[in-house]
Amino acid sequence: MAAFAPSARAQGDGGRFAVISDIHFNPFDPPDLAATLVRTDPDAWPATLAALKDQATSRIGHDTNHALLASTLAAFARATAGVDFAIVPGDFLTHHFNAKTGTALGVDMRSPDVLDMTAKTTLFVADSLATALGGKPAFIALGNEDSTCGDYRIEPGGAYLAATRESVRRLVGAERLEPDFAETWAAGGYYAARHPTVHNGLIIVLNDVMWSPKYQDACGAHGLAAADAMMRWLRDRLVRQRAAGGKVWMVHHIPWGVDAFSTIDAKAASCPAKVVPFLKEPFASELQALLVEYSDVVQASFSGHTHFDDYRLLIDRSGAVIGLDKLSPAISPVFGQNPGFQVFIYDKRTGAPTDFSTWYLSNPGDAAPAADWRLEYTFTEAYRQPRYGSDVVGTLWQAMAKDGAVRDTYRRLYKVGRGELAADGLAAYLCAIGHLDVTSFTKCYCGDRR
Repeated sequence: MAAFAPSARAQGDGGRFAVISDIHFNPFDPPDLAATLVRTDPDAWPATLAALKDQATSRIGHDTNHALLASTLAAFARATAGVDFAIVPGDFLTHHFNAKTGTALGVDMRSPDVLDMTAKTTLFVADSLATALGGKPAFIALGNEDSTCGDYRIEPGGAYLAATRESVRRLVGAERLEPDFAETWAAGGYYAARHPTVHNGLIIVLNDVMWSPKYQDACGAHGLAAADAMMRWLRDRLVRQRAAGGKVWMVHHIPWGVDAFSTIDAKAASCPAKVVPFLKEPFASELQALLVEYSDVVQASFSGHTHFDDYRLLIDRSGAVIGLDKLSPAISPVFGQNPGFQVFIYDKRTGAPTDFSTWYLSNPGDAAPAADWRLEYTFTEAYRQPRYGSDVVGTLWQAMAKDGAVRDTYRRLYKVGRGELAADGLAAYLCAIGHLDVTSFTKCYCGDRR
């Protein structure tokens, strides 16, 4: 195992923070474990799970079992020693959590036991992260799997949000949360908090699952109203922060723009019809318009969801790069990448992130004691740049069209040390980096194809 000394080093006014996303913990491995866990409080789970003997870490193609979670958190604790805080862009729960719970417990998916297991699993993962961080704050977003009702089915005002509220308050720190936290968390799982170290900085955490085309409020009746209210709330927060002369960091699960993978995989007859946006209208256009209008305020953005190491650029009508969303890799290897997390350095005086390093598990599926966590790369070294920032990533993106070395570096790093991003689908991924709206992406990707 590599020594966990930070490769991206903070100097002067520099600080460090970590981003860990898409954990997708599966407490049903082995399946008979669920009956014991559902009867016990989350603070008793570590002892129960520690009794599992000889469990290998999750293989490629599977969500995170306890062996992988424990290995991840041990590596995370070592790599993040001395960080100021952590960002968690969502998806605590394994895919198809409700169905797996029903099968494991022999109950209907609407059973109270499903709610109980969903909440307890979320609290267990959150508490485990808090332990790994040694009490440092963690800014938690919800992902599409994080719901009692099912995938993309968070219920505004529902029991899951009520059950997780105090855990989020504890991890963020009550003294940092804005006064409306209880109201906005209950309304849809979003909130604002003061930045732990940057003067007049605000961290805005969104639940953009409610803006997804896949979202359904299947357990309630107020999903659309809640999604509208969150957009109005976001605008109000940006207005206030500009008036206060401060900056905003955004934390959310779903990236900006277009879903390149789903676009390539779409079965539509024409190229334009295949384009799949991450967010539905009117929310996609409204969000992009807000990001452009308040590009002087929104300083950084962090998301997950795709499970891969990627970027999204906000570009204005003149062609200038005015924003950057960093997509962080997943811990769950279910979609074929190695588990990984990232450690950033930033300027405490200005609030700007300036570099990051990626740590990854090189041998998922092996025995837990043999888990080999390694430093994969540091951004400035891999891309030979003086710093990380929206303008730098914009320059690299432009270079990818003609510079084979830059393009190959992007392809090599995308899957977190697990081979390269395939060349035959590369065009969609490159278009997605810098073309956020459907019209612009379609022109880039489809050209004259119809």
